[in-house]
Amino acid sequence: MDFNQDLITAVIGQDLIVAAIGVFFAGLSRGFSGFGAALIVMPILSILYGPVPAVVVMTLLEVPATAFLLPLVVKHANWRAVMPLGLASLVTIPMGAWILIALDTETLQRSIAILVLIFAALLATGWRYSRPPTMPVMLGIGGLSGLLGGAANMSGPLVVVFLLAGQNTVHQVRAGVMAYFSFSTLLRAAVYTWHGLYAVETLMLGAVLTAPYLIGIWVGSRLFKGVSDRLFRILVLTLVTVMGVAALLW
Repeated sequence: MDFNQDLITAVIGQDLIVAAIGVFFAGLSRGFSGFGAALIVMPILSILYGPVPAVVVMTLLEVPATAFLLPLVVKHANWRAVMPLGLASLVTIPMGAWILIALDTETLQRSIAILVLIFAALLATGWRYSRPPTMPVMLGIGGLSGLLGGAANMSGPLVVVFLLAGQNTVHQVRAGVMAYFSFSTLLRAAVYTWHGLYAVETLMLGAVLTAPYLIGIWVGSRLFKGVSDRLFRILVLTLVTVMGVAALLW
């Protein structure tokens, strides 16, 4: 989006309707699985408003979403697994933001997409690691996720694949991804503010799209209730695979 275009044109009109529908379905995925919002709606927002505004608007939407989901996160997250991921991501998010501003993120995004697809295929065979992952492994996953989150708001698939590969329950996987986002969201928002990426148009667009996003999250959370472990894993692995392919093609 051109930050100099008229504010009314930026936030009202047919483009806004398309964006709101996309954001609702992104919230649906976020509420059900704990992740997936960015890769569902980022292509839409990028086409409508441009790649950089798409990333920063998505981060704006995550601030109220994180607060909305916080009670669930506190209750169900496996903090022993999530804490190293979240702390490591705090170190690399500023590096990812620099990549967003200074470099082409396509190569990074596609490399991670290939990695996610490989692990998704491995998990589809029923494989899980039998021993708790070492601290260097957890810090490495968290750091890589933070880098990609800062650059393209696409950290969720790597984290969810990592958590699914362990002995976590579906509630722990879902809450763990949400907990990870609680670490990174506010820092991303602060870093983007430091770089001056939040124009008035962007803030207004984020405010308008917050309602459909939160409604989508609420509906997705309702759909999650009662889902079996097996069905949840099948749906999440399918979602990860679709996202990996979409990231390669987008």
